[in-house]
Amino acid sequence: MDDALLAQFQKARLEEHDDRDRIEPETDDELEEEQEQTGIIPELLRNEGPQTGPKGVKADHDYYQKIQQDSKARKIAAYNARVLAKAPMTTTYAEDKRQEELLILEHKNDDDDNDDEVIKMYRQKRLNELRNMKANNHLLRQQQKVFGHVNDVNVDEYLKAIDNEWKTVPVIVHIYDKRIPACNKLDEYLIDLAKKYALAKFIRIHATEIDFDLVGSPAILAYQGGILIANLVRIIDEVGQRFDVESIEDILQRHGALSENDIYEKIPEDNDDDDDDDYDDDM
Repeated sequence: MDDALLAQFQKARLEEHDDRDRIEPETDDELEEEQEQTGIIPELLRNEGPQTGPKGVKADHDYYQKIQQDSKARKIAAYNARVLAKAPMTTTYAEDKRQEELLILEHKNDDDDNDDEVIKMYRQKRLNELRNMKANNHLLRQQQKVFGHVNDVNVDEYLKAIDNEWKTVPVIVHIYDKRIPACNKLDEYLIDLAKKYALAKFIRIHATEIDFDLVGSPAILAYQGGILIANLVRIIDEVGQRFDVESIEDILQRHGALSENDIYEKIPEDNDDDDDDDYDDDM
């Protein structure tokens, strides 16, 4: 009897082992996620990494860190590409994650349509709260955080610049490419608007940083409290023939990206000392 039980147990273990062998990641993303979770570096990538004898351990660690950073950058780029393809009322990566958690906790049994409606209601409520907060704290904002210039950001700084900002501060993002004349012109206009609307944060990021094809037109995104409130992917189509600072200002106001509450009556003198200060690499 004992031998029969042992044989049956060994057979079950072999079948379980075979099942595990047959389970493979279905996509490259799943494979990449599995590698990140387990800390396994693909052999091909390891062979391409530095091999430095006694310093090999440190080199392997540095190379693994680089792979992790590259993976993060690809995910950010892919996410932003999806954001730009969505409707104007979209959210950032962090906001989506928070909303997913909220839906899991409160709406486990609802269908997809109900979930979509909950998201829309939640987003509209948050936008109304942010707008009221901005209007009610205008004087306080003028005494505290003032910008007045355009910051350059890279892909690592991009999400932080948006999601880590005060909820009352709108963040205007210019996605640009210097090879496109309209981008250079828009740069000039946004510098002027950043000085006027100094309680708003203006940043710009090169299109290649997020793998986005501008298709001959600059793009502007506007966020507040981590929520995307304006998605102007082809702003040239919005302004038409009248491409000047007034038309850009009008569009941003119309889409709720800027308001009179973002105007600062007196720009700090530091911002006017040198034209080079119009772009600031420090966040």
